[in-house]
Amino acid sequence: MPGDITAEAQTAALELAVALAAIIFLVVLAMAIRLGGDPRIRSEDEARRLAETSLAGFHPVEVGLDRAGIGALLRDGQGRIMLIRRHGVHFVARLLDGHAGSRLNQNFLIVASGERRFGSITLDLGAKAQVWVSHLRRLGA
Repeated sequence: MPGDITAEAQTAALELAVALAAIIFLVVLAMAIRLGGDPRIRSEDEARRLAETSLAGFHPVEVGLDRAGIGALLRDGQGRIMLIRRHGVHFVARLLDGHAGSRLNQNFLIVASGERRFGSITLDLGAKAQVWVSHLRRLGA
């Protein structure tokens, strides 16, 4: 009888070890293919690269980077303004055509894209928030 309990305990321990190994494998696999995570725009240069990749011919001359790195506003030499925001584990970009729905709240700028599916985003731009409000007001003028 005592031998049977040991065999059952060994079987249970083996099943537990296999289950843990499978979980660890899945976590490593998810990290390897970059599932999940917390993507951020780490620098103005990275924001510029994202903008230039999103729209050929868009060469930013000014960047307003959110302090948390969740989005950015970029202005090119023609006065066009691009909004980049996080969408899942990627970033998406849109050219803004107006300032309707955008508003300032101290150092935070709430920017509405004008597209329902793209939505709006609150960017912490610090002291630059007021400058970007004036840039947005010039759109469509």
